[in-house]
Amino acid sequence: MTDPDPREVLKQSSILATRRQVEAAIDGMAEQINAHYGDREIVLLIVMTGAVMPAAWLAAKLNMPVQMDFVHATRYAGQTEGGEIEFRVPPRLNLEAHDVLIVDDIYDIGLTLEMIERYCESRGARTVNSAVLVRKIHDRETTAKKPEFIGMEVEDKYIFGCGMDAYEHWRHLDEIRALEGI
Repeated sequence: MTDPDPREVLKQSSILATRRQVEAAIDGMAEQINAHYGDREIVLLIVMTGAVMPAAWLAAKLNMPVQMDFVHATRYAGQTEGGEIEFRVPPRLNLEAHDVLIVDDIYDIGLTLEMIERYCESRGARTVNSAVLVRKIHDRETTAKKPEFIGMEVEDKYIFGCGMDAYEHWRHLDEIRALEGI
């Protein structure tokens, strides 16, 4: 099965969150994170590839000393449904005795995020918290631990933009769109 033409995907989508709504969500998360950590140094652990954009927007608004690193873990591998977790690249920084803030694009059921949190804990992180731009609202079972910082909640549709992809396209959009009809 071939992926749909990316132009058709965009044509058959609708806007769920505008650029201004996304900016407001990032501002709200940054305010909460700044209040939570104060002046304590953190390791901002970016979940590749989806969290690149929201993490960059968020990092620019943080007031504390920040070390930045990334982890590449995925359950989607370019598909619209998650499968087995693939841990492609672990963090390079020493996490021991550090406060780690994992930044991801979306919280759906939480399996990828839970795996990364456990990894950070096993590496001796002092604290491990998470921030996500989007949380999907649905009645499917999720992990017990929810992200501490959530930018916005959206309906349960396949969404893209702001780091999230539709068939590996459109991550660069500054709005969140819902896939309709493909």
